[in-house]
Amino acid sequence: MRVILERLGFLDDWPEAEPQLRLLSEPLRTSRQLELLAAAPRRIEDAFQFAVLGDAEPGRFWFSRKLFNKPDVFVRQLGRVQGHPIDFTIQLGDMVSRGIHRNYYRFFRDLHDVGLEKPYLTVIGNHDRHSPHSRSTSHLYRACFGRPNYYFDHGGVRFVSLDSSARCLTATQLRWLDLVLRVPALKVVFTHIPPSTLRDWTDIPGSRGIGGFRRGAEEFTAIMSRRGVDRVYLGHIHAFGVQDHGGVRYVLTGGGGSPLFPSGVKDRFHHYIVATASPAGIEETVHSDDGTRFAIPRGKVIIAS
Repeated sequence: MRVILERLGFLDDWPEAEPQLRLLSEPLRTSRQLELLAAAPRRIEDAFQFAVLGDAEPGRFWFSRKLFNKPDVFVRQLGRVQGHPIDFTIQLGDMVSRGIHRNYYRFFRDLHDVGLEKPYLTVIGNHDRHSPHSRSTSHLYRACFGRPNYYFDHGGVRFVSLDSSARCLTATQLRWLDLVLRVPALKVVFTHIPPSTLRDWTDIPGSRGIGGFRRGAEEFTAIMSRRGVDRVYLGHIHAFGVQDHGGVRYVLTGGGGSPLFPSGVKDRFHHYIVATASPAGIEETVHSDDGTRFAIPRGKVIIAS
């Protein structure tokens, strides 16, 4: 049973890792970051801010880095995030171009050089696995951070990090998700890959939903609607967008620093989000890398291609 749970991402996994990588990653394990967050609790009636930062990997292939990448965007934006009065930051996956030791080592060096001042949490992306575009393991991510499916409560909000990095959600994950969202609170879900049901972002000419995960997609959006989730934050597509689907707001924020490839989503720019959570709901401001910013409208919107 333990082996099965480890493979599904509900238990930590510790393969052999380089000593330097263990030394760098140990303070940033999810369990330790959640302990830091719990040490500064919020009351249910409190308003507080958190930051959401999207895909950061610099591009796996030289030509994509040459054509579409702007160096140091992720580090610059992460540094700017530290200047906001946030309680924590969550990064939506694709931290590295491929989940191998030397890439994770470079990523952790960047985090240490920035000097993180507030808890830093992560979501696993497909690039954080050993092989981004084929069957692969998430062992090294789990060795560095811990379990990829987790939740925590802060103030009056339940936050959930969900592993969609294998381009699917399993029946076990969906049952777990449905259970942890069965609470009378504001609810926020973070996951890397959008469900294929959000077709404005996942369709390409001649193929429906290819840009998202298909297995478990309809069940996922049904759970979001049934449990009255307030926000779902998504990465994977290096762009920005907002959709209201089934009474739930989905926010695409994949502009953490990865190359801005041409895609079906027209709003492609590097950015991060600072969200304010309060008993009245959630409000977001988008901060662009060029220094401009704008608020996401609270009314029903669709920002897509």
